[in-house]
Amino acid sequence: MPDPFQSLRGIGDATAQRDVLMANCTTWKVGGPARFMVRAGSVGAVGETIKVAGDLGLPLLVLGRGSNILVSDRGFDGVVLCLVGGLATVRADGELLVAGGGALLESVVVEACDSSLCGLEFMFGIPGTVGGAVIMNAGAYSHWTAEVLAEARTVNEDGGERRYQRFDGKYRQALVPEGEIVTQATFHLVADSVELIRERMNEMRDRRRANQPLGMASAGSVFKNPPGAHAGYLIDRCGLSGRRVGGAVVSEKHANFIVNRGDATASDIRQLMGLVSGEVRSRSGIQLELEVKLVGFESG
Repeated sequence: MPDPFQSLRGIGDATAQRDVLMANCTTWKVGGPARFMVRAGSVGAVGETIKVAGDLGLPLLVLGRGSNILVSDRGFDGVVLCLVGGLATVRADGELLVAGGGALLESVVVEACDSSLCGLEFMFGIPGTVGGAVIMNAGAYSHWTAEVLAEARTVNEDGGERRYQRFDGKYRQALVPEGEIVTQATFHLVADSVELIRERMNEMRDRRRANQPLGMASAGSVFKNPPGAHAGYLIDRCGLSGRRVGGAVVSEKHANFIVNRGDATASDIRQLMGLVSGEVRSRSGIQLELEVKLVGFESG
């Protein structure tokens, strides 16, 4: 049986680490250690990581900014894959903006603005990566990734490369097949003045500051909005704003946010999720669906 760590260290254009504390890699600032973490800087390294992890029988988790996951206190007994280097770059090409799957959305929006390209302002302030935006069709204020996505390139579970150019932009549904890793996205934008683009970016920033608990450790919206309703409204109507389990608290500024007051554990947050979901179901008959991904828990 090969040494798993040595096998991962042998992947070209990648670096590998052991026992990486996920609390340092997620926006909730909770979570135990990942057994291995690989940072890949090329499509080839991504494909090789998939193959090595599969040969070793280890589960694979693709991590962007860690803004949409809750990792258990026990951690993750597998390989965490991060896209870096050439897979996190951003460049403009006429009215197209080409970004690696590991690029931060903030840097993508800023590059678009600097290139006098509009259409991505709604992403300003979303704490994620391009790959994550494509995977969940990230959106805000009635705009969605699918509206501006011209092409997505992925690596599938067999390590093969795929290209997609048609997208079904349903609410919070992946724009590429499940299990595929987004390595690059191309956005089709529109020319506009830098001043007007910056003005809209500032509007997005101000709206978020006014309505979301920015500056506190959270993972954004915890639950998806059910059809015809808003999860935050349903939670607040049940009197759950301010409800606490350990160091985890339902935000009084936006009830669909659970914040870490500084000493929360993943268990605290998971228990609070269950409490909120159960109370909303009991009082309204609506079953809220999680928007965040649970990692390392025995059951969802």
